[in-house]
Amino acid sequence: MNNTGISWTDYTWNPVSGCSKVSPGCQNCYAEAWSHRWGRSFDVTLHPEKLKEVRKIPAGSKVFVNSMSDLFHPRVPTKFINQVFQAMETRPDVIFQILTKRPEEIHLRVPNLRPFPRNVWLGVSVEMRMYIGRIDELIATGWKYGESEGHHGVKFVSFEPLLGDIGTVKFHFSLAEGVSWVIIGGESGPHHRPMNIEWARNLIIQAKEQGVAVWMKQLGGFRPGGNIVDFPEDLRLREFPEYEKEVKP
Repeated sequence: MNNTGISWTDYTWNPVSGCSKVSPGCQNCYAEAWSHRWGRSFDVTLHPEKLKEVRKIPAGSKVFVNSMSDLFHPRVPTKFINQVFQAMETRPDVIFQILTKRPEEIHLRVPNLRPFPRNVWLGVSVEMRMYIGRIDELIATGWKYGESEGHHGVKFVSFEPLLGDIGTVKFHFSLAEGVSWVIIGGESGPHHRPMNIEWARNLIIQAKEQGVAVWMKQLGGFRPGGNIVDFPEDLRLREFPEYEKEVKP
């Protein structure tokens, strides 16, 4: 478990490290660059010894799970994912944020996958219009916080790095709970691909029309550009979904 500069969370926790590229958003993967900088392999690797780290997380924290990997990578066994879920269940006073580019893997694992713990937020990354189907996959999982909870919980979309105009996004669905939170951010670093402000503005307008909370993370560029006072005024939004009020230490 580590402190982090990621504005929408408090800590990162990596029971899995390493990944593989699946779409253009992975081109300049910071996790891969960081691993190579320190001479470490970026092969998918399980770290069962890190499961016990959940005991040390301060109550009321938000934790980004696998900032250095994807929990639903095909090379991560379902048995180990269930162990990660079990560890998270021991800390109901903490929110665990899971982000994946592979929501279809959830469908494949459902018969053997434990119900998502109540304190999990599940999200997908969508960097350009051609991957908007990941949002449909997220909704179609039909996952909920166990059979007795009576609600479906927080689903979110990370539009980072935002590499093009996403177009029209339907966050509300008639047959399932929709998306209740979106994160928007441009790519940063020496090889960044610029984000057009209008792409972000288009998403914000749609999110606000549909009652979806927005977290504008960064403008991107050589440096992250994450200082909110530097944003155009209508982009100065950093909101969490309403569900946060229901989870108390």
